[in-house]
Amino acid sequence: HEEDIEQQLSFSNGYICQTAHFEEYYSGARRLNTFIDGIEHPILNVSSISIRLHDERLDLATWQVKEFYRCLHKNKPCLTRHFTATSPKGATLHVKTKRHLLEQKEAMVIDYEINSVNYAGPISFLAMLGANEEHVNWYPLMNHIGQDNCWLWLQMHEINLQLCCAMTWNILYNNTPLVQRPIKIEKQHTIGYSLITNIKPGDTVMLQKKVVIMDSRTHLTNQLITDATQCLTNL
Repeated sequence: HEEDIEQQLSFSNGYICQTAHFEEYYSGARRLNTFIDGIEHPILNVSSISIRLHDERLDLATWQVKEFYRCLHKNKPCLTRHFTATSPKGATLHVKTKRHLLEQKEAMVIDYEINSVNYAGPISFLAMLGANEEHVNWYPLMNHIGQDNCWLWLQMHEINLQLCCAMTWNILYNNTPLVQRPIKIEKQHTIGYSLITNIKPGDTVMLQKKVVIMDSRTHLTNQLITDATQCLTNL
């Protein structure tokens, strides 16, 4: 079933699966949880990418979305989307995304591209990973956020399971690597980066987000951080 396959493409290492959703912020009602051994648990979100303009946040619930297209490549595996979105204040962006799993089931890459149709000004990408703070089932043990990569070590309260999520990123402006000094975001349950640049009509900015998630069922607990960060380095 296509919906089941798309859930696996969201992120899965065989038995831990983040349910299907889009990277963008959505203010409307939605269902976004993690499945472990087929049992639904509160959200662990490793795919989130939030886009902000001057004083507007890309929100699929409130922006006008046109020309939406989605293609699920079942054999690669890869999920691609593109659409045009116009904000309540008239800023129009064309968005292209590609989410693909690598041969290592524990690794995923998201290419998130913004092309400005009529907007000129600052644009920021918030690349995050972690659990929402209201969900106490995930207990943060330790985290680290460096200049270009970060990791979050978590314990699941309900079952005897520990996870280490690691993330790194690249950003390109009109296909040229952009040197950035990111703003680090560090909360108890969530960590990540805010990457800011200026854009004008016709310009394209792409964020590439790489994610690794490893667990104590397939790795030694005292090796989770080392294994996750080493895998991230080799992507």
